[in-house]
Amino acid sequence: MSKITVIDSLMGSGKTSWSIQYINEATEENFLYITPFLDEVSRVINNTEREFTQPINKGKGKLTAINDMLARQEDIAATHELFRWLNKDSREFIENGKYTLILDEVLSVLEPLNVKRDNLKILLESQCISIDKNGYVVWNPCKHEYDTDFNDLKMMADNHSLICVNGALLLWKYPPEIFKLFDKIYILTYLFEASILHSYFDLHEIEYEYQSIRKENDHYDLVDYFKPDLSEVAAKMDIYEGKLNCSFTQKSGSLSKTWFTAERSKSDVAKLKNNLYNYIRNITNAKSDEVIWTTFKDAQSKLAGRGFTKRFIPCNCRSTNEFSNTSILAYCVNIYPHPGIINYLSQNNIYLDQDLYALSEMIQWIWRSRIRNGETIQIYVPSVRMRRLLYDWLEINKKAERKIID
Repeated sequence: MSKITVIDSLMGSGKTSWSIQYINEATEENFLYITPFLDEVSRVINNTEREFTQPINKGKGKLTAINDMLARQEDIAATHELFRWLNKDSREFIENGKYTLILDEVLSVLEPLNVKRDNLKILLESQCISIDKNGYVVWNPCKHEYDTDFNDLKMMADNHSLICVNGALLLWKYPPEIFKLFDKIYILTYLFEASILHSYFDLHEIEYEYQSIRKENDHYDLVDYFKPDLSEVAAKMDIYEGKLNCSFTQKSGSLSKTWFTAERSKSDVAKLKNNLYNYIRNITNAKSDEVIWTTFKDAQSKLAGRGFTKRFIPCNCRSTNEFSNTSILAYCVNIYPHPGIINYLSQNNIYLDQDLYALSEMIQWIWRSRIRNGETIQIYVPSVRMRRLLYDWLEINKKAERKIID
């Protein structure tokens, strides 16, 4: 039996409620609860019967604070961002403390860094860094005391979490050995197979098992994995089909990150802005507090319109209930994983399903709305690729546009 359990259940099925119940019942275990947002940290602290603590910077940084807590074997609730920076001391304390990790939503374990190629060249030529046979960046011990603009990179290299891909791209990588330090690990998510963490586990041959959540008589139980029945979800989701899904949105690459920045797309981006406005104002006649919409952060200002500008939420938003009263959605993106991540994984014979990845990101965003409460929504998905993925997931075929123009 694997010590890592992936609890793969639809959003709103009770994964967080199960974890709080489990924490209250498992009195002999030490817990580290990691979640994306501070409000979810507060939810765990306020709803468990144990004395959870939250790392607070008292002048020496939050990492020092969490290490002090780990050394005292306290129950801790913290964010994904802090969990990223666990160091050698953290690892020793976790292993000695026999901790159970509850990871709310998948952790980002591979991230491209915005380091110019010339800066990478300078670091190599000055012999501040070298690249080992596995692609890891190694900081030269003789130059470790240098105080430069690259101190963050030095910390990543010291933490064995900096990879060089094709001599051009620096990739931050979560140290896989940390997952071996916990007595038990529970990962709360949906469509785990779509995630980069799934590919990362395959890359490092980290074993795990799937389970699902079932609620009976106000008690949450882990059961054998099953796929959820989506028929009720499909009945509550009105996906727009009409002239606002115009010709330029029917190409497979339309609304991708590079599409928004291409000079040739300027006029089409302007049309998309008008279509978005028409959908919200004329098709749905929505009030501003009923709306959420998204695109890539860099394209936000290109699509923002009067009456709904402030209702933007990022396309990678997860684990928040702040918008659970909204009923009108506009999903103006076409998601692809970063090519550097795809390249790194494929070099190691690991292949990420890019369509499934895109679907997972979209579903997580949609579930910020009131559909998580079982209520109806209307949604505008102008990208034909993303709309097809949504229809296929819901097994609705009668409306889906099957032809994609390359």
